[in-house]
Amino acid sequence: MATSTGLVTQGTDFRISEDGTTFTSFGCVESWSLDTPGRAEIDTTCLKDTSKSYKFGLKDSGTLSVETFYDVDGAGNTLLEASYASEDPYHFEIEYSDTGGTTGTVKSFEGYVTGYSQSGAKDDVVKLSVTIKVTGDITTAVPTP
Repeated sequence: MATSTGLVTQGTDFRISEDGTTFTSFGCVESWSLDTPGRAEIDTTCLKDTSKSYKFGLKDSGTLSVETFYDVDGAGNTLLEASYASEDPYHFEIEYSDTGGTTGTVKSFEGYVTGYSQSGAKDDVVKLSVTIKVTGDITTAVPTP
């Protein structure tokens, strides 16, 4: 049995769409993280119980944080900024480079850009940091060989 050596990050693509059909790449992403805070714990313990008991509440699908190189003319950067101004969620995709073919596993979700910032320093390029709050479930589509 082969041992997994992990999934390389190179080749991962991040895309955004206003309508859910036409997706545009964010551009040159330098780093990212998808953090899920977990589920609420509802305490169902009665006074007669000898240990605590719980049920789970709704899950929170989390927040995607991305740092990309800022491109004034980049369609992806423009859509990210437009999403921040919108009252409606946009559609997002993360495609991993986990296959030798032309497509990899894709995680899809809707989300709101809750904040973005630009930064720079000497001997550097301007960077755009974006925070996206996931709304609803994240779906995963694995390509068939």
